[in-house]
Amino acid sequence: MINSSKKNLISTFSSIFTICIVMIYVTCYETFQQDGELFSIRGPLTTITVRNNNDYLLGIHCKSEDDDLGFHILKKGELYGWKFHVSLGNTTFFLCGFSQGQDNKGVFEIYRAKRDFYRCRNCTWDAKKDGLYGYSNLPQTVIWFFKWLK
Repeated sequence: MINSSKKNLISTFSSIFTICIVMIYVTCYETFQQDGELFSIRGPLTTITVRNNNDYLLGIHCKSEDDDLGFHILKKGELYGWKFHVSLGNTTFFLCGFSQGQDNKGVFEIYRAKRDFYRCRNCTWDAKKDGLYGYSNLPQTVIWFFKWLK
């Protein structure tokens, strides 16, 4: 009779332990899932978009510490953008140089995680006559302004 009681106790304990392990797994899986993929060692996915609202061709060359995105020319109304995962240490940054023909319009810090992490996941910049306007996600208001050199 004692053996039967021990077996029932062990069986009950095993069932409770199994249920706890399954609950922990499900909770952790849901917690770390982000952007449709498991959030392992990468931070959140961020998108940068630059729109040329000028009547001239705008040259743009962007790079980070790890990636050189190359030189691109945007016509009026055209967009240029890219996506990346923010580093877990919030050290991600992108610099972009802008030009109109041979005229250097400036080099600006388009994304810096320590500044922009909470500002936007879809960061939008408008290149206008007087400079570069950076917007937040919601509400879409101008947060940053960089004046052209020329």
